Amino acid sequence: MSCSSIKHRLDQLKNQGGLNFNEAVNLYDDLKGSLDAHKLELRELQKTGDQNRMNHLNQHIKDGEQMLSELQKMTLH
Repeated sequence: MSCSSIKHRLDQLKNQGGLNFNEAVNLYDDLKGSLDAHKLELRELQKTGDQNRMNHLNQHIKDGEQMLSELQKMTLH
């Protein structure tokens, strides 16, 4: 699942009144996988020097890490 899809799903679940533990774990795992793929792609782009694509990917990584932090700070009630 892409980072934007994960963000959309997280926002959707929060707007519906919250998400359960299993949904949070699934989103977290999907997000970790997406971030790992972006970081791997970034390493490859650094070899080619494609600055525009690297900047775009760095922004995706930053946004994804912020969302990951949000998920990590969630508490169960």
